[in-house]
Amino acid sequence: MTNNFIYYDFYEELKTELPTSLAIQRKRWAFFIIENKIDIKALSILLQSDKKTGLRYAWLLSEIGQLNADSLFAELPYLLKLSEQIDHFYFIESFATYWLIAGVPNENESQAIELLFGWVLSNEINVTTKFRALQVLVQLCNKFPELKNELFICLEDQEGKQSKDFEKKIKKVLIELKTNCSE
Repeated sequence: MTNNFIYYDFYEELKTELPTSLAIQRKRWAFFIIENKIDIKALSILLQSDKKTGLRYAWLLSEIGQLNADSLFAELPYLLKLSEQIDHFYFIESFATYWLIAGVPNENESQAIELLFGWVLSNEINVTTKFRALQVLVQLCNKFPELKNELFICLEDQEGKQSKDFEKKIKKVLIELKTNCSE
């Protein structure tokens, strides 16, 4: 267990340096968090800071997940609940990345499916989030085969309404779903 002095110093370092941090710094911090078993929940108060700090903390969570998916996965139910209190729009959309990296916890599956479909259908969501949301939906279709037809219909409806890059991804997923849905 990390003592309070180390935690406080580390928290202060993050609070001060996150707004201007680079990916290399966040990777080091992610490693430090995992190595020292620092409580991600306790650090997550940084999400309620200013936009730059909150955004980079959201990125830090991705770094943690890339180093140790289980560490992120364990905190996802808490973080999803916390997202309801966060004003910054980017945080909820970060879950497309988190779920792609670590998976969707059982207790969050219904909410995740609703959010993921919403992001795929939205014209206001960036293409990266849409790609990731679609990838997670395809993974969930493996667990919940009844979602395949719904996803298929949803994507067919989106043809011609999305960016060229996303259209290509839709076509690939539709081919995959056609093959798997006809089984």
